[in-house]
Parts: sequence; structure tokens; C-alpha cells
Amino acid sequence: MKNSRYQDLKLAERGALISIWAYLILSILKLVIANTTHSESLRADGFNNITDIMGNIAVLIGLKIARRPADDDHTYGHWKVESVASLITSFIMFVVGFFVLKDTITAIINNEQTVVDLTGSIVGIFSAIIMLAIYFYNRNLALRSKSSGLMSAAKDNLSDAVTSIATSIAIFAASFNLTIIDRLMAVIITVFIFKTAYDIFAEAVFSLSDGFDEEKIDTYTAAIAKLPKVMAVKFIRGRTYGSNIFLDVVVEMSPDLSVFESHEATEVIENALKQEFDVFDVDVHVEPAILPDEARDASLALVILGLEEQVLNGLDETLLAEHFTEIRADGLEIDKAQKLLEQHEHLAIAGFKPERISKKTFVITYHYFEQGQSFAVTSIWRRKTDWYCEARQLTLIA
Repeated sequence: MKNSRYQDLKLAERGALISIWAYLILSILKLVIANTTHSESLRADGFNNITDIMGNIAVLIGLKIARRPADDDHTYGHWKVESVASLITSFIMFVVGFFVLKDTITAIINNEQTVVDLTGSIVGIFSAIIMLAIYFYNRNLALRSKSSGLMSAAKDNLSDAVTSIATSIAIFAASFNLTIIDRLMAVIITVFIFKTAYDIFAEAVFSLSDGFDEEKIDTYTAAIAKLPKVMAVKFIRGRTYGSNIFLDVVVEMSPDLSVFESHEATEVIENALKQEFDVFDVDVHVEPAILPDEARDASLALVILGLEEQVLNGLDETLLAEHFTEIRADGLEIDKAQKLLEQHEHLAIAGFKPERISKKTFVITYHYFEQGQSFAVTSIWRRKTDWYCEARQLTLIA
């Protein structure tokens, strides 16, 4: 899985490179046309594309560094560099957005009147078409490569396409001497820059501070709780390294399970999370569950008494262990299948004496009357998560 993730990041680099070249060409085109047509909104859109160039360069560098394998200083790998690159990108966007907004507001306050050429509107429409095509390409590539960084870049592509359309509308209005509309649209575009920068900043900080989606935790908990041998999910801690999810899971299982059985159960949990939810790495810790009978140890003997009474009267076949044996009063040994064929009238237990041999074993003795005869019984009960009758011996009392 790790090798495939490295290949995914390499694939994602292709989308970042295409975005860089597209933004480079479009930003030069927009800034040149903006200077000749005196369009503030087109100039703002051009500077917006410059921030996108720097942002995608940061994403590209982040993807390349993130592909480095784990070493002594980075035992979890270099995946978080993707988030660091996004954080740097947001700072760049904030700075550029500030200067674009400053120049636009200054022009509004000074009431500078300029003639806006309609050519800028055509450039905006052309840019919108290009960015929309790149958005669909990068979105599909991000889904294939499972790259959160490239998916963020794709969303920025879509935002730029919408912004370019808005720029075209503003320039069209400004060509009719409504210059203020062009400048107001420049302000709106700057707000879009700030909004995108904030979203990238918030997502990067959330990841770097080990924030994790609580809804995902609930989903993982529900899935693990359904798996065999898991009695309870104590807690799950999640964190992301780039687009990779790392989980620490603590589950409770029966203390009767062997080390091999509990280890086998943890592997089932790991494989389920990796296959069903594409989790990159899972660390599962097992703790012994407090079984219901242990919580009321003082009354455990009464529980065994009730179970033995059901076995005596043949009321619940599930209480017999798979390899159950019974030595009858006549010396004949029978197994579970033969025991289930017996039928009895309602019998009552008398002289019940329980003795706990270990945490998992009870030996009980008692006697009962049937058809004018008295029988003494010794019964062995053993716990395997639930209690099962392992063996019984009947003796006819003279």
C-alpha cells in the first residue's frame, strides 16, 4: 500500500505542473491586457493567477518531498510536508491579496477615471474556459491519486474559472463608462483570494495540529464494533499525514482469548479499516474486557445454578460445550448429541455446592430426585466468553 501511495503522489505532480503552466500563461496575458485596457478587475484576476502559480509550485514541492520514504528523523514518513506546502501557499495568497486590495481601494478613493477596453472581457471568458477544463482534469486526477493537495488545487481552478467569468462581466459593464463596477468587482475578486487563502490555511492548520473529523471516528467505531471478538471500542485517535489517515485503536476483548486469538482479531480490524475506508496505517491495542459475571462475582454461583438447572431439564442446548461428555449413573458415557435426545420431567436441584477452581472454571455438586430415585451430580462449567457445561457425572444414591 505504501508503494502505491508513493506512485499516487507522483501521479498528482502531473496536475500541479499543468496548473503552473496554465496559470503562468494566463497571468502574463491578463496583466498585459489589463495594462493596455486599464481594467482593475482583470489586473486583480491576473495577480490572483500569480498567487496560484506560487501555490501550485508549493504543492509540487510538497508532493516531491512527501514521496521521500521514512527515515530515522521521520519515522512516519514525510507526508505532512503536503500540509506545510499548503500553509505556505495561504500566506502567499494573503500577502498578494492585500496589495491588490490596497491598490484598488486607492483608485476608488482617488476617483481615477479610465477607459476600459472590451478586449479584457474576451480574455476573461477565454481564461474561464481554460480553467474549467483544467479543473475537471485535476479533479479526476486527484480522485485517482487520492491526493488532498491536488484536490484543493482543483477546487482553486474552479474558483478561478468563476472569478474570470465575473471579471468579464465587470469589464463589459465598465466599457460603458461604468468604471466603478470594474473596481468593485476587483474588490470582490480580492475577497475571493482571501477566502481561498483562509480555507487552505484552516485545512492545513487542522491537519498539522492533528485535528480529525469526528464523523469519521464514529464511522470507524461502528464498523469495528461489528467485527468478531470485539466486545467494545474503547477509543479511536486519528490524524492525517498529507492525505494519509493514521489511526490508534483501543478495543476490549474477552480475557479468555489467547494471545494468538487476540492478535488475529487485531489483524482483522486493521485489514477491514484499510480495505473499506482506505486507512493508511492502523495500530490496534487490546485490553481485557470486564465481563458481566466478573462485575458481580459474589452472585456468580447463582448464575451457574440457573444454567445448570436448564441443562438438567434439557431447556437450552447452547449451554453444552461442543465436546461435552456425561457419565450416566449406569456407567455409560454419552456425548452432546446423545444428551440432547434425553427428555426429563421438570427436575429441581437440591444441596447445591459451587466451588470456583479458577477464573474460568466452576465445579458444582448437587442432587436431584427423579422417578423415586436420588442422583448425585458433579458438573464442570468453563467460561469461553460465555459459560458452557464441559462435563457431568451422575451417581445413583443408594
